[in-house]
Order: sequence, then structure tokens, then C-alpha cells
Amino acid sequence: MVSIGGFFSDLKTLELKVQKTDLKTLELKVQKTDMMAIARFRDSLEDNMSCSRPTELLTADDRAQLSSWIGQKCHFELLYKISRDNCCPKKFHQLCDRKGPTVTILYNTDNSSYGGFLSQSWESSGGCIKDQHAFLFTLSYNGVRKPRKFPVTKPNQAAYANNNLGPTFGKVESENLQGTGYQHYNAEPYLMNTLMRTPTDLMTFKNKISPTRDTASGTHFFKLNGRADFGSAYQGPTVNMNAINNGHMSVFDLEVYSIKATQQVSNSTPRDETIITNPWREPPLWHEQNLRSLKDFVSNYKPLPDMRISEVNILLVGQINAGKSSFFNTLNSIFRGEISSRACAGTSTHSLTTTLRKYKIRNREFGGYLNFRLCDTRGLEGENSMHYHDMQLLLDGYLTDQYKFNPMAHASQRDPGFVSHPSFQDKIHCVAFVVDASAIDVLHADVSKNLLYFRSLIVERGLPHVVYLTKLDKVCPMVDQDVGMIYHSKACKQALEIAAEVIGLPRGHVFPVKNYEQETQLQTNVSILALTAMRQTQVFADDYLEDQYELQSDQ
Repeated sequence: MVSIGGFFSDLKTLELKVQKTDLKTLELKVQKTDMMAIARFRDSLEDNMSCSRPTELLTADDRAQLSSWIGQKCHFELLYKISRDNCCPKKFHQLCDRKGPTVTILYNTDNSSYGGFLSQSWESSGGCIKDQHAFLFTLSYNGVRKPRKFPVTKPNQAAYANNNLGPTFGKVESENLQGTGYQHYNAEPYLMNTLMRTPTDLMTFKNKISPTRDTASGTHFFKLNGRADFGSAYQGPTVNMNAINNGHMSVFDLEVYSIKATQQVSNSTPRDETIITNPWREPPLWHEQNLRSLKDFVSNYKPLPDMRISEVNILLVGQINAGKSSFFNTLNSIFRGEISSRACAGTSTHSLTTTLRKYKIRNREFGGYLNFRLCDTRGLEGENSMHYHDMQLLLDGYLTDQYKFNPMAHASQRDPGFVSHPSFQDKIHCVAFVVDASAIDVLHADVSKNLLYFRSLIVERGLPHVVYLTKLDKVCPMVDQDVGMIYHSKACKQALEIAAEVIGLPRGHVFPVKNYEQETQLQTNVSILALTAMRQTQVFADDYLEDQYELQSDQ
């Protein structure tokens, strides 16, 4: 039998044990909770330190490039940065609305940078923002500078104002944003599918986006849920969008800068005017002996005898005012011995060449014509450009000298100058794209489209083609003073690389040229450049004739 006193004594002992156990458990829980809180704080601190990029990423070269496109020397003030201010539309509008002109730059995870300029203020509502001065651009691709400007083609749809969207260039259908529960994350899949069907040129992001940690490097990036597809309200690129943003919207950072103009500058691509000691290509010898050697080579050229043609046809193609007719005048002047102007040349809003001319060049020293013709065509432009069908007929020899182009209708057998059964002699044997170096990065969309289509026809036929890069004296002031500095100019090298990329040719197929335009007397260096380009063109033409002869022999 247990006494009552013993019972209560045992009960008190049990109570003390329970209390002691509870206190120890509670203490352990508190310690564990504190450790977890400390760990979360440490992780949060590390995240903020690794995600935040306080340094402005826009380089001095990028600022100079953007200033030139804007047409004013500008001061750039950072307004918004997603790694610092959070990737959130409301934060973007809070910091950037009603701040005047801005530039938005995306820095993607493949070291490509691109974005857009808006001369009007951003707003949180109101739909489309009108801006005739807006443009999209690229600054670099895979870490290599590749500046390119894409002007707005539909100013009424330059940008879109909505408080649930980050910087957005192009139109977003307003009915797609109404009644969708757009402000809620639950609507995200539906909204994403809806926005993907709209013709937005560049929509950066919608709703708030948290950074993602790269487990391999420990760095953070943002998987933006927008889209990039230039070409709806802005000029489309001549390349696939993969060559602009690498086919994705993952970025390390996105910055928005306000623009304050400080002074007017030339609205052309800024070039590095640095003169380098080592030339970027082996230059020709700048003396009279080399000039004589080049003249002899070009004048003594004869097509491959086995093809039984008396001369090769070299087609000059390019945008208006690029210098096609001026190049013919330059070569004609060299062999005439004085400045001449047989072909109508100059600047105009439309092509000065309206008929096909197959020019022959006479060597005044020895008499007789050279064994090639320079075929001058209508300049490529917008609505008044050469008809696509005429491009094919021209290459295949159906159009003869003096044929008059009609931009509204292609050639037919009833037209004067149409050759019903062209021979190999009538066809084009080599093509030279004549490109204005000072305007290569701002080609109009229609001109780019026509150039690429023409090149596709050339490739289909296996024709060799080169680029004559003109007006390099406008790209680099040092070259304007001394043509011999072309191969030492970084600006000329940059222009050549852009031209090679746009046309799609190896850099070794692009030849710098200085036409006789303001000169009244022949100059050795100018003549050497033109003859060097023509010499290599003749070599390529002979390669084509050799290929055609082998094909005929095999048959």
C-alpha cells in the first residue's frame, strides 16, 4: 500500500523531470531556430552581394555609339537596374516614368548586349507611346562589339505603357491585357501564351521576377519572361534573332539610363580614329612602279580561252549613292589618264542610274578596249528598287545594254533590250557589291532585304562576289587626308568587318576603295586601291570560268 505522502513526493519528482526535459527541448529548439535564422540571413546576404551589380555596365564606347545614333552628345544617368532595384514592373515605372528620353540595355548570359532608345517618357498606362525617333540596337554579340541600329518603322507603335510590364518596345494588343487577371501570378501561363502571339519587338519582362542562382558558378541571373523579335514596329535585322540575343531572354542585368543632351554630334556611327602601327591587312606598295604593275595586269587580262568569250561581265550592285557609277568613272579615269565622268554620278533621293549600262573601258595608252565590262544597275532602294524578277533576268543575261528598268513591272520578251536566248557571253560572271562604309550599319530594311535577296540569287548560280567598300574617307578623317592610312585605321577595319557580316562574305573578299569624286587630278594611292580591287575581281571571275569549263567537260 502506497502512502499518500510518498505518492505526492513521486509526483513532484516527475513534475520536475518533465519541466527539466521541456526546458532542454525548448532550449534546443531555440538554438536550432537561431541557427536557421542565421543561415537564412547569411544566404540572403550572399544572394544580395552576388546578385547586386552596383557598377554601371554601359561602357564609354557604348555611350559614344548611342550618342552618335541619337545625334547628340549625351550624359547618361542610371535610373534603374534589376540587380540592384529588383526585377519588378512597378519598381521600373516608379524610377523611370516621366523622366524624358531613356535607353534600355539588356546584358544577357552569353555576353551579348542589346536594347532600345525612347525619346519620349515612359508611362504606367495609356497603351502605345508614339515616337518617331525611337530605335532598337545591338552593341555586342558573344563579347564582340557589333553595333547595329534598327530605326522605328511604325512610330505610332514605338513603345507600350502598362504598369504590369517592364520596358516594352512595339505594340501589345490592349484587348489581350484586359480581364485576364493580369496582376496575379495565377494568370501567368495564360498571359504568356497571349503575349507570345502579339507582334511585340522587345518586351523585357512582366510581373516580378526573382534571380536564379547558377549552381556551377554561384552567380545569379534573371530568366526574363518577355520576348525579342525585331521587325514589327522596327526595322528587321538581316540576321536571325539568335545572332542578336542568342535565342533566349536570360540576362545578368538590365539597365535603364536617362539621356541628357549636351551638344549636337554627327548622326553616324562613331569610329575609333586611332591609327595603329601594324596594318590590319598587308597594304599594297604605294608607289608608281606598283601602279604600273597593276595597270598592266588589269589591262592585259583575258578570259579563259577555253570558254570562248571575249570579255567577262562584272555586275555592280548596291544601295543608291553608294558609288557604283563613281567606281566605273574611277577606273575609266585611270586608263584615260585624266579625271572623266562618263557615268552620271552624284547624290540623290532616288537612283541616278535608271537603265542597265554595260560599260567598256578603253586603254588610251595602247588603244583598244579592256576585256571586261562593268555593268551598272539601278541602285537598290525602297519602293523604286529593281524588280525581283529583273534581278534574275539580269544575272542570266536576258537584259542587254541600255535596258530601262521599270520598278512597277518586270521585264518581258516584248520589251526593247530583252534577249530571248542569251549565250554564256551575255550572262554575269562576277558580282561586286558596292557598299557605303559610312552607312553600312544603318541600312534601310528594304535595302537590306533587296541585298540579301540578290545575294541568294548569286549563291544559287555559283557566281563569285566581292564587296567594294567606298567612302572610307568619311569614316576616318585621317584617311581623308591620306588614303594610304586605310590599312592602319581601326575605323576602316571596323567598317570592313561590318560589311563582311552584312553581306555574308569572308573579310578577304571585301576591298577598300576610294573613288575619284572631289579630285581634279589622278592620285597614285587612289588609283592603286581601285586597281587592287579590280585585279582580285578578275582573278575570281577566272575561277568561275574554270569551274564552268570543268562542268562542261564532264558533261
